[in-house]
Amino acid sequence: MFPISPFDSALFRELLSNPDAARWLGDDAQIRAMLKVEGELALAQADCGLIPADAAEAIARAAAELELPAIKLASGTAAAGVPVPALVKALKQALPADQARWVHFGATSQDIVDTALVLNCRELIVLYEARLTQIINQLARLARAHRHSLTAGRTRTQQAVPMSFGFKVANWLQPLLRQQERLQQLKPRLLKLQLAGAVGTLAAMGKQAPAIAIRLAERLNLAVGRNWHTQRDSLVELANWLAMTTGLLGKIGQDWLWLSQTEVGEITFTNGGGSSTMPQKCNPVNAEILVAMARHNAGQVGQMHQAMVQEHERSGSAWTQEWLVLPTMLMCTAVALHHAEDALNHLVVNTNRLQANLELYNGVIFAEAATFALARQMPRDQATDLVKAACKQAIGGDRHLFSLIKEQCGIELNLAQLQQHLLEGGATSAWFEEILADAGH
Repeated sequence: MFPISPFDSALFRELLSNPDAARWLGDDAQIRAMLKVEGELALAQADCGLIPADAAEAIARAAAELELPAIKLASGTAAAGVPVPALVKALKQALPADQARWVHFGATSQDIVDTALVLNCRELIVLYEARLTQIINQLARLARAHRHSLTAGRTRTQQAVPMSFGFKVANWLQPLLRQQERLQQLKPRLLKLQLAGAVGTLAAMGKQAPAIAIRLAERLNLAVGRNWHTQRDSLVELANWLAMTTGLLGKIGQDWLWLSQTEVGEITFTNGGGSSTMPQKCNPVNAEILVAMARHNAGQVGQMHQAMVQEHERSGSAWTQEWLVLPTMLMCTAVALHHAEDALNHLVVNTNRLQANLELYNGVIFAEAATFALARQMPRDQATDLVKAACKQAIGGDRHLFSLIKEQCGIELNLAQLQQHLLEGGATSAWFEEILADAGH
């Protein structure tokens, strides 16, 4: 995998990259992983009697000790379209001729590159799992803290019906739990060896081929993948997971942007970015990055699907396309998880603004609750018409909706009781507790 700007940019690195992910996405990580595969391949072949044990041990030792700067492979990579021939040449040069002849015996370049990719993806998955768990825990704590904070539920950007702010947070959390589950389901299909030889038959390794594949998979702690040179569904499934993860975080970020608007002010961030000319600004940078990463990965995932279209037993062009796309998606996901975690460490819920926004337009946000309360004492259609007429007066005047309702029908609605019902009634309590229980809270 080959990282692409702006992830390599000194200017944008701290904003759009992540050092914990970068260590598994850079040239050095790929070279180390390819050398590891070459070394373990030799040992697996020796275990199965294909090559001499002393040669295998020397190859594995040389692969572990070889210092191979990426620049030394650059020309060879440009000529061959893949770095493995140059890497194999350098590894052979570090060995006596009688041992060097067994390096990369019967394998093909794609075996090494794909397996190295899987090894590095495994390390990235560990990072994703840890960060996703942390975000879920942060959201669960936030949800619990604001379980009884009433806020305006909004549909199509407009105030709709009051709801629990904690339940709103729980609904941010819930799909992330499904992402945890999807990742566990994905790992056995993704974390697999690629060892198939020139056209996927592993013919050069003779009758020992199946045993060697099993032994190498054991040595690398991977599943036996057989031949997936042109079967890219597992990598595309990974790309789908990456895009879904950033998409779900992007939805949260989008909510944060709308909730933190100056005119709304229901949340603020204590770590917002400043403006070059407006000293009052505190821009929600973390939330902005979440939305940007979501949109970027949504565009890139289609390119991974395009790379599934491969000719015959090996494709150079589709394989190269993956190198352009997948590393950026992997990095974007790490960046989004980092910014989500950072934002939650600095998010403040302004309960006074939650209440103030509920009081806009003289209580019309309680119209649905009022309608159903009245429907217990009169026909539903009559209650609907009555509340609709009262809403028009409330929006255009200075009297509270409940006062107008009482004037029209003589029924006095209890605002506190309706608010409590909106916090506790319906499915809110049951679903809230179920979601937090699934999150371990």
